[in-house]
Amino acid sequence: MAATIYDVAKKAGVSTATVSKVLSNTPYVSAPTRAKVLDAVSELDYVPSLMARGLSKAQTYILALVIPYTPDYLYSDPHLLELIRGIDDEARSRHYSLLLSTGGAEPARQPGDRAKNGRPAWMHRGSYVDGVLMIAASALAGSLSDLGLDGRPAVSIGYSLPAGCAAAIHADDRQGAHAATQHLIGLGHRRIGVISATRPITALTRRLEGYRDALSQAGLPDDPALIAFGDFSPESGYQAATDLLAQQPQLTAIFAFNDRMAMGAIRCLRDAGLSVPRDIAVIGFDDIPEAALADPRLTTVRQPALQMGASAARALFDLIEHHLSGPSEVTLATELVIRASCGADIATTPQGRFSWRQKEVISSVSA
Repeated sequence: MAATIYDVAKKAGVSTATVSKVLSNTPYVSAPTRAKVLDAVSELDYVPSLMARGLSKAQTYILALVIPYTPDYLYSDPHLLELIRGIDDEARSRHYSLLLSTGGAEPARQPGDRAKNGRPAWMHRGSYVDGVLMIAASALAGSLSDLGLDGRPAVSIGYSLPAGCAAAIHADDRQGAHAATQHLIGLGHRRIGVISATRPITALTRRLEGYRDALSQAGLPDDPALIAFGDFSPESGYQAATDLLAQQPQLTAIFAFNDRMAMGAIRCLRDAGLSVPRDIAVIGFDDIPEAALADPRLTTVRQPALQMGASAARALFDLIEHHLSGPSEVTLATELVIRASCGADIATTPQGRFSWRQKEVISSVSA
């Protein structure tokens, strides 16, 4: 027979109310008492009844996670999956579940469960979730009211604060892109192509600003012809790199605004008979696990995806528990991870290993 809250209370020598406080992370429980309760929970393998908790507190113990991407895209993007893992880790630690809605979700088809305005029906039941997390909220049209979630505590993972959102969590995209571009300039590159994306996401705008800041500080022109666009997929990175090569024969480096497009660009360069980084350097953004396994290993800007997800979930719980008041914004630092794809070993590598193009870059720097 499954253990009950009464069994846990008896074993720990406390009241059931104290057990409930510990399980819901309520403050004002002493550390020794908390430890006794958690030990009893572990020994008895106790699983709280979410239904009972919800009835007693008028809560569902469910968080909505709204993402403006199709399922096919979401499940192929390691960065987004790591971010969701951070959310889920924090939610599970508080015995919450996630209800996921993607931008490409089909309207419900079951009788009595019809969708409104193309949105799943659950989004129009105001009491169905305790709080809402919105990834890349700037790409989601409208406000929480438009989504049928008006009045729910909500946090944006991104720069935008739609009407109803009280907090926004994002990485320092501008600083990360500035560091990447500055690194390439420091290696002698003067014709640096960019592969961005056409989606209306503020993070991409910030990355482009960081790239342009670094060019300006180095006295280099901002040439719009050096910017190509993809859709975050490796295939689009391949095509964007193809376009850049055709239009910019003096290109010596490519900065892709995510790792998957950077890997597609590397494949394109190889198919064109070029060597990375000997002929053209490549830098990505995100630092997904595959970046360290690529050939050559990909230099990239690391976003703290796991930390971003956990921070967003904690901010949402602060809202739910009334510990957070007023709009707030949290910016998490990025980190440039230098690997082989950008040719960072130029200074120590014999000149004979470089092609005419990179030799020309080096000589122009020393001139």
